Amino acid sequence: MAYAAVRSLNQTLRQIIYEEESFTLSDQREQITRLNEKVSEIQLFLAKSFQNSSEEAKLLEIKIRDMAYHAEDVIEVWQIGLQKRSDSRMEEDVITEMDTTIKDLHEVITKMDSIMEEMEEIKGGSGEQNLPENWSYFPSRSAPGGQTNMVGLTEDLMQIKHRLCNVQISARQTVPIVGMGGIGKTTLAMNVYNDPIIADHFYICAWVTISQQYRITEILLNLLDDIGVLTDKIRKEGDEQLKERIYKSLKWQRYLIVMDDVWSTNAWSDLQMLFPNDNNGSRILLTTRLTHVADCASSTNPHHLMRFLTEEESWNLLCQNIFREENCPPELVDVGRNISKNCQGLPLLIVVVAGLLAKENKSLDYWEYFAVNLSSIIAEKNDHCLEILTLSYNNLPPHLKPCFLYMGVFPENYEISVSKLIKLWVAEDFVYSDKVAENHLMKLIGRNLILVGQKGSVNGKIKTCRMHDLFRELCVRIAYEDNFLYVKSRHPRFLPAEASFKRRLSIHDDASYSGSEEDVTMQSMDFVRSFIYNGGDETQLHSYYYFGCRLLRVLDMVGVELSRFPEEILQLVRLRYIAIACHAMIPASITVLRCLHTLIVEDPTGIASELPIEIWNMRQLMHLKFSRVLLPAPPRVIFGLIRTLSVLDSLDYDISSITPFLQKLGIHYNSESSHSLNHFAHLEKLETLKILFDSPANSTFINIALPSSLKKITLERGRIDWEYMRIFGSLPNLEVLKLREYAFQGKEWISNEGEFLQLKFLLIWETDLKHWRANDTHFPRLEHLILRNCSNLVEIPSDIGEILTLETIEIDYSSPSAVDSAKKILEDQRSQGNDDLKVFVHPTKTKVYPLKFGVNQFLILYLYFTFLIFGYIRPNID
Repeated sequence: MAYAAVRSLNQTLRQIIYEEESFTLSDQREQITRLNEKVSEIQLFLAKSFQNSSEEAKLLEIKIRDMAYHAEDVIEVWQIGLQKRSDSRMEEDVITEMDTTIKDLHEVITKMDSIMEEMEEIKGGSGEQNLPENWSYFPSRSAPGGQTNMVGLTEDLMQIKHRLCNVQISARQTVPIVGMGGIGKTTLAMNVYNDPIIADHFYICAWVTISQQYRITEILLNLLDDIGVLTDKIRKEGDEQLKERIYKSLKWQRYLIVMDDVWSTNAWSDLQMLFPNDNNGSRILLTTRLTHVADCASSTNPHHLMRFLTEEESWNLLCQNIFREENCPPELVDVGRNISKNCQGLPLLIVVVAGLLAKENKSLDYWEYFAVNLSSIIAEKNDHCLEILTLSYNNLPPHLKPCFLYMGVFPENYEISVSKLIKLWVAEDFVYSDKVAENHLMKLIGRNLILVGQKGSVNGKIKTCRMHDLFRELCVRIAYEDNFLYVKSRHPRFLPAEASFKRRLSIHDDASYSGSEEDVTMQSMDFVRSFIYNGGDETQLHSYYYFGCRLLRVLDMVGVELSRFPEEILQLVRLRYIAIACHAMIPASITVLRCLHTLIVEDPTGIASELPIEIWNMRQLMHLKFSRVLLPAPPRVIFGLIRTLSVLDSLDYDISSITPFLQKLGIHYNSESSHSLNHFAHLEKLETLKILFDSPANSTFINIALPSSLKKITLERGRIDWEYMRIFGSLPNLEVLKLREYAFQGKEWISNEGEFLQLKFLLIWETDLKHWRANDTHFPRLEHLILRNCSNLVEIPSDIGEILTLETIEIDYSSPSAVDSAKKILEDQRSQGNDDLKVFVHPTKTKVYPLKFGVNQFLILYLYFTFLIFGYIRPNID
């Protein structure tokens, strides 16, 4: 993690340079600037340096990392002291301390300069021919023989065989198989390669494994060997002669080349010219973990994306590898299925687990223990499994490694909010901006290290992500070894006494608290930069003394409900990110947190909190997210960087001139106090707006002016008449409209021509709407229509089905006639050959008839209670 450490130090120095008040003498600015230049050179060097895996290189990175950590600790401690000094008589002490700090940093950078010279020697050039003798690489292998276990891959096998043997496509094609490590790419390729149909179809078949560090000469020799022309004489020829022989041997032949385990576009570029395109149906089958490599090799043909095994497939694979031809003992079936489920569909893990279980006594107690402790057992007893996945980590460029390792702060099976993850990465100085963070996330997903969770309703933007438990285990272990992160959970992996050397601490809700020496050790973690707490109670939280971590940047403990806003937080003046759960009375002194970017407060009481007016003096603040909060108007016109404001308790002043960069806004609308909504029109960056109505909308709201930049609007409980839908229909960029809990009311909605020209997603959730009149020209780009609790709606307009872009209609708890109209739309579209439209119908709304209570019913009840009182009827109370 040398690169991450140096980059963080670089950012710390840059911050000092841009804060005028931090300097007392101009020459100090020059010294800090020179230091920053040196650190920038080191960072650039690390970013471009060849990723040598030798022991010397690893030791060198450790030295750089530790020195960068130390330098950053020194300068941030000095910054804290400087911020707390307000007495002008201390100016001389400040200058002395600055000089001492500069001297210490000069010593560190001098040592780093010497280390750079050492690194240059170890690097020894960047070309493959200049690799040092002890450079580790994975030699390519010849064609594999025999069939391997194909549980869950039968359909994949048929699809690949069809693509390879399709005679209608004569041009040479590359078929990429893409997926995470251990998911079965090579297994699938092996079974394809050894299939008799493939052997009959192609005249020449050759297999070569590329791996991360490859030697081109060895690959060429293996190809010639598989082709069947390799001799002792040919082995002595140079690379160019070998390439020419391969090309000539394949010319005019229908061939299949399998390139297994390709890690770089360079490997593809080095080899693709060897394979002639004679329009005779030749194919290249390529396996890779990296989406961008597959794109490079085959930009026009779709990738074959490997999926995880289903629970049933996982169970079958586990049984086959443990019991072979025998059946699983009945007493082990339930726990065995639980074990296979915990493997989360990864074939490599299932096979490894099966191997471990097969060696042990097949007792119920051991299997139950294994089910609970699967990840830690695998990490302890089978290095091979993690080694395979470690290749993916080692292949990461330096700037992506800290982003990947940071995923270890989240618990197992955790659905991670992408919005939150991005804010954390920015707060940790892994990236400069949200946009760069999004790019980094997509690269990690493209490398099959992170799995996609939920996607946005329209543009497919990723809302949540997650990790396979085995990759998460890898994260936690590498992060621990690199002093990057310490995770405390119910499964102790490491000695707690060593936790004091880690830069980040994550405590999960299953962590046990004993009040022992372990927690005393944690209390002394002065240099921790992140404290992420996911559970327990306030008493347990305070036992960790998070407020003693004076250099803390990230404090996330939203997983535990606090009784108050902890004022100890105000001691942590380097904080950039705060997320807590409490009824917050935020003190005016919060302004001491000058570095704060994000403030998130979840209030379980639902009572509006009130922010101090001083909050507007926090010039770095970008994201303010509360359950409900009163935000006072600033005393003067200011220029803020705020991007997110949610959820404001009404709004009675013009916010547009204060927050020109605002992108997301949520407010509670009160007709008595919200008078300035027309100023929204000046929020030119606003893309997302959510309005929760505390009372029905009045004429003030109906005359609202909205910015044309809006892409997503959510409204709740407004009871607006449908005729005012034109306000929203006229927005030129609106893509998502969500109407919840009587956002609109009235019996009829007549859509107008020229409205909702860009709308792709429409949700109507609970309304008294009866007649909806619209045609396909009113929503020309609609893709998803969702209707819920529309119990009075007679039907969905039939012309809605004619919208060319429409993909899904979802309807639930609505009137039977509305459901019937949805089914009729689907039938009509099927009859016209439209097989793309999907209709999802959930339970219909059961109509509740009111009880008719007349004279006869009253008389019966009167007689019943009379007899009951006088004992003629005895109720059964058994």
